[in-house]
Amino acid sequence: MIAGLASLGGVLENLSARHLVDTDLLEDLQELRTMLAEHAETKTTFDEYAAEVGSGHLRPSPPHRNQIFWAENARRILDHENGKIPRKLAEIMSQPWDNDKNVLAIACNDIGYLVREVPERRHQLDRLGLKARIMALMTDEDENVRWESLRALGGWLQYSFDSK
Repeated sequence: MIAGLASLGGVLENLSARHLVDTDLLEDLQELRTMLAEHAETKTTFDEYAAEVGSGHLRPSPPHRNQIFWAENARRILDHENGKIPRKLAEIMSQPWDNDKNVLAIACNDIGYLVREVPERRHQLDRLGLKARIMALMTDEDENVRWESLRALGGWLQYSFDSK
C-alpha cells in the first residue's frame, strides 16, 4: 500500500500535466493530490521514522525521500537516545535481506541523507561500520541497492575531499 502511494504522486503529476478539459476530472485530480500531500505530511515525522527504524524493517514510506524531513531531523536522528537510530540502521544493514532487498536500498538512502545533512558527524556512522557496509553493497546483485549505496558513498567522498 505504501509503495503504491509513493508512486501515485508521479502518476497524479503526469495526469495533471496533460491538457484535460473535463473540469470534474481536474477537480478530482487536485483533490487527490491534496489528500496525498496531507498523508505524506502526517507520515513524515520524526516519531514515525523512529518507529519504522525501531521495527527493524524499512519500507518506502514518505520520510525516506523528503529532503525537508532530513534537513529538519538528521541531527536529531543522530542524537536521539545516544545514537539509537543509527545503531539500529547498522543492525538492519548487517542482514542480507535476500527476500526484500528494498530494505537495504532504503537504509543506504537514509545513511546518504545523514552524511549529506550532517557531514561533520560521518565519523559516528563510520564507527558503526556503515561506510564499510555501504561499500560492500556496491557489488550487490540488486540494481537499486547498488545505486543507493553509490549515492551514499558519494556523500562520504564529497565531504572527505571538501574537508582537506
